[in-house]
Amino acid sequence: MRDTPFITPPLSIVLDLVRALAALAVLIGHAKQLGHYSGPYPFGLAFQHNAVVVFFVLSGLVIAASVDRARAAGREQTLPGYALARAARILPVALPALAISLAVMLIDAAITPTPIFGEDATGVPASEWLFALTFLSESYQTGFAPNPPYWSLCYEMWFYALFAVATFMTGWKRLAWLAVLALVAGPNVLLMLPIWLVGVALARLPIARRVPFWLGLAFVAVALASLFVMPQFSRPVYRAIHQVVPWRMGFSIFAPTDFALALTMALGFAGLRSLTLGGGHWIERAEKPIRYAANMSFSLYLLHWPLLKLLRVLRAPENGALGFLVVLGIVVAASAAFATLTEHHKGRIRTLLDRAFGGRRDVPATA
Repeated sequence: MRDTPFITPPLSIVLDLVRALAALAVLIGHAKQLGHYSGPYPFGLAFQHNAVVVFFVLSGLVIAASVDRARAAGREQTLPGYALARAARILPVALPALAISLAVMLIDAAITPTPIFGEDATGVPASEWLFALTFLSESYQTGFAPNPPYWSLCYEMWFYALFAVATFMTGWKRLAWLAVLALVAGPNVLLMLPIWLVGVALARLPIARRVPFWLGLAFVAVALASLFVMPQFSRPVYRAIHQVVPWRMGFSIFAPTDFALALTMALGFAGLRSLTLGGGHWIERAEKPIRYAANMSFSLYLLHWPLLKLLRVLRAPENGALGFLVVLGIVVAASAAFATLTEHHKGRIRTLLDRAFGGRRDVPATA
């Protein structure tokens, strides 16, 4: 049972669907937050934050499952190979997203007498851009005003690095490098690390593969309910932590309740696995559109904020549902076009990086 992979082929499709829906939830929430819609809305700001917790658990699960799969197949793995795979996945989207965020700032400042967004009027210090380029925006300062959703990538990159050292190094070198990376990443990142590790544990715990169908149904129901219930618990916890912690925590102030939410997400994914065992043919029929949506979700996540800002600069906001749907459609279409130039070519980009850095081909690019 331990050798049986947690991520089965049908579950892989379902997890991609979850990833695409989480990205869409973030887009919808931020479009409402940026004033593109002022009508009835059943969710609060915490809903899109909860979607990021889903991303974190999925990320830990997929990365650990990929490494374990390569080991089980006897494929040689090294730290440089892992790093190149992550770079091929992240940098082709993250770097253009930063450039587009800068361009939108300049457009807002240039074409409107009074820029709509505060950071566009006052400017962003060069140091803040440097922190973003090095994924340190959330370590010892909090936030990146030109593109706030970038915060989660500044956590996730350090999760990748810490996991890599723990996985590919041994002995005193592993301990030394873990200490160095932990110091550089900072306390905010370390507070959220257990959330990502929930996904790693899910990939490796044999008990997660032994969930009966009826219990799987219950786990999925609990996970869905927690997305709506957890914000009710996070507010008092947030206020209590805010009173005692002496540094700026950013989103790490939600770490305790986010960890609880991550546990329920793990239950939900274990439940989804049991529900798709032996009966995944229905989801396989929709595999192509689901894979396409998932393979543009990273682009959608990193681009949607500057694109939503740009639409607010160029046009008056819509109050009606139809105008809101048009805005969402424009952002999704633009992100899909961007993904075809970047995200969909991560294999080719990995090959180029392999050639540039010594021709290493020991680790397949992870999802």
